[in-house]
Amino acid sequence: MSYHLIHILQHHSYLSVDRGCLVLKTKETEKRAPINDILGVIVAARGVSFSGESLSALLKNKAVIVHCDENYRPIGKTMGLSGIVHSQIFEKQVEKDWKFCFALWQKIIRGKIENQSKVLDILGTENKLKEYLFENNLDEGNCARYYWKKYFSKFGRNKPKERERQGAEHPVNQMLNYAYAVMGAFCHREIIAHGLNPSLGIHHKYRFKSDPLLYDLMEPLRPFCDLILFNFKKENPKKDIKEFIKVVAENFTGLTLKILNKKIKMPKIIDRYVSSVADCFYSSFPGALYIPKIEEIYD
Repeated sequence: MSYHLIHILQHHSYLSVDRGCLVLKTKETEKRAPINDILGVIVAARGVSFSGESLSALLKNKAVIVHCDENYRPIGKTMGLSGIVHSQIFEKQVEKDWKFCFALWQKIIRGKIENQSKVLDILGTENKLKEYLFENNLDEGNCARYYWKKYFSKFGRNKPKERERQGAEHPVNQMLNYAYAVMGAFCHREIIAHGLNPSLGIHHKYRFKSDPLLYDLMEPLRPFCDLILFNFKKENPKKDIKEFIKVVAENFTGLTLKILNKKIKMPKIIDRYVSSVADCFYSSFPGALYIPKIEEIYD
């Protein structure tokens, strides 16, 4: 199966369904893609409209629709209702033991720092994260401050001063937030598909309009987005977020990891990762966790 992320960049586009295909019409063109191959639709234009049939077909196929504002900042997503209710996993999430959560979170945060360390190696910068990992010094805040300082140093004179999240003004931070939102939408898709409740986190706490489990599981995946952005800026130093959003889908779905001599695309990797989290809850055994590693990327 192929995987498509449909980016809508043309204002006043219209989406409908015809013979199993999603049809995107603009004033100038008409494009088609099989609905079964679509992971999601990213709306980054004004005046975009969906037929009721197209929305139903996308949601039935577990596709995610990501909505952006006029500055290309993701502001929401549309997802279908869970088609799977795994009562035993849900009960385990509700009754989770703090020792289990602590052990699982330690594995997740180590995976994130290992991936950040690999990004710094690829960037060719000083890398003290290796020492932190060797000493098992997994202070997330300290590691994050060090990582961003070294990561941003590779963006030249106009580098960001700090990591900005909501309301980011620096273009690099805006692009990072966009990439995270895309990755997060499809991680969210798999959380729902595997019967997990995104409101019940491992480490992050529930807040109004938040999905703490998504924030937890996104941590080891963020460095993949960091690497995608760095490679884009390295090859296209003068291009802005308007150009970046055109290649995020291709870079995301085209990323391949090699595991046990098998080449697996990133969408399947995220499915495998989230499935292992569900297995951890089901078995109460954190050792069942699989975390995608940047060192597994196959060129």
